[in-house]
Amino acid sequence: MKHPHTDRKPGRPRRDDASNLRTAMLEAAIDLFGERGFDGVSLSQIAGKAGADIGLTRYYFGSKGDLWEAAMAHLAGQFARAVEEATETAGGSKSDQLKSVVRAFVYASARWPQMSRIIVFDGDKSDERGTFIATRLVGPFFKTLSRLIAGAKAEGTIPNVSDRTIFFMITHGGSFPMALPVLTNALPGGNIKSAKALSAHADAIIALIFQPPGDSSRSL
Repeated sequence: MKHPHTDRKPGRPRRDDASNLRTAMLEAAIDLFGERGFDGVSLSQIAGKAGADIGLTRYYFGSKGDLWEAAMAHLAGQFARAVEEATETAGGSKSDQLKSVVRAFVYASARWPQMSRIIVFDGDKSDERGTFIATRLVGPFFKTLSRLIAGAKAEGTIPNVSDRTIFFMITHGGSFPMALPVLTNALPGGNIKSAKALSAHADAIIALIFQPPGDSSRSL
């Protein structure tokens, strides 16, 4: 069986073909960078996974570093759209919006577990990739959640503790069970990839963060 990209004619791909191929390259890069980290992946491996040749990979993205940044921007876009949709469809209160965003983030993390893995590989480095993760991936999401967290605090539904702590409870607690499914599934609670377990996980994150109306005992 031939790969859908192997019969491509020489020269620049048609617009539709180019769009599909570019997306395939981005998703191949996300998969491989999530599995092996930046240093463990080559452009030829990414091209091979996407069913393309390395010349086209360089044509669209340039260097491996450029492709890494494009892949991370693509990945960030998936999460941003999920969060935007969750905010738009939630109720009018900041608390309802934050709950909806938490749930959307958990489901996006199940769809794209590579995000957490890549952050582990490169998020704690003082280099270009570490800076990119801090400023282009994590920073914008922190700003979005901080606004909702502040609103939920004002509404009295979450404890008055550090925004950063709540942020990491949501992002790390919400995403790492899907990023480490073998470890997660070795513990009681069901297959984290199942709809039931994933929904229960989102419910648990929300329950741990939000306090019952009128309960001020957790405002520390």
